[in-house]
Amino acid sequence: MQVTAKVTIQNATYEAWYDFFLSYADRRGNFVKNEKVEKISSNEAKVSFEIIDLEGLTELSASKEIIEKEAEMGVATEII
Repeated sequence: MQVTAKVTIQNATYEAWYDFFLSYADRRGNFVKNEKVEKISSNEAKVSFEIIDLEGLTELSASKEIIEKEAEMGVATEII
């Protein structure tokens, strides 16, 4: 399933969010492929990817570490 999402970062910069996003790329790679990240502005990004394991990706996204860091950065993700 091909997905494109808009990521809005309220309490941090794109660069800070991107560094965090890269920090778990190896784990995310088990569940998605052909991932592309595009900087839209200093507080927005567009991410597109193909989901190969929805259950695994959902579990990863619900992990305490990711939820807490995204909340700290004020990250909101919208599927577009």
